Amino acid sequence: MPEQSEDEGYIALTKGRLESLSDGIFAFAMTLLVVGLGLPDKARIIQTSEFAIDLIVSLQSDFFHYVLAFLVLGAFWIGHHLMLHPVRRVDKAYVWLNLVTLMFVALLPFSTSFSGDFPGVPIGSIVFEANLFAIGMGLFSQVLYSTNNHRLVAPSMTRESIQSLLSHNLLVPGVSLAGILIALGGNTSSTMVYLALPVIDIILHKKFG
Repeated sequence: MPEQSEDEGYIALTKGRLESLSDGIFAFAMTLLVVGLGLPDKARIIQTSEFAIDLIVSLQSDFFHYVLAFLVLGAFWIGHHLMLHPVRRVDKAYVWLNLVTLMFVALLPFSTSFSGDFPGVPIGSIVFEANLFAIGMGLFSQVLYSTNNHRLVAPSMTRESIQSLLSHNLLVPGVSLAGILIALGGNTSSTMVYLALPVIDIILHKKFG
């Protein structure tokens, strides 16, 4: 256990250790996503081109969710790096916020596989979108906590920079919430809303930089 200092709850845990743990879990989760693309046992028995083609087609939902989850996780990893860059030191509350966020990162391979296995059921999309929503809100809460009254960041960090970080970290949660609401309405293609992420990101970049 890290030793607690007497300086307002800050702990003897370097930002580098936190980044190393986060990078490892992101890398593990991104690698584990491919496990959801498993083949059925009968694929070893039926060795025909027709069956192979039908099998690939039947896995299109799994492939879509794999690619989507991998790219979104990659965006989360980049956002996590940008979020930690201005942080000068960490305290216990920030460490726990990061750990809870990583818990949902590690859960994403399961929710991705679950969603791919139930492409025609709204609950499949909701589980996946709720997972992404939780990760996004976890990152947002870390930015909000670290920048509030410049708690963990340099006093010289501008209000515009803080606003930019906050707005970008609300992007995926906002789209995920929209997807959940669409799925609750019975639409089984609600995950398609994530295709709008690049466009919204460009708009935010032009507005906040």
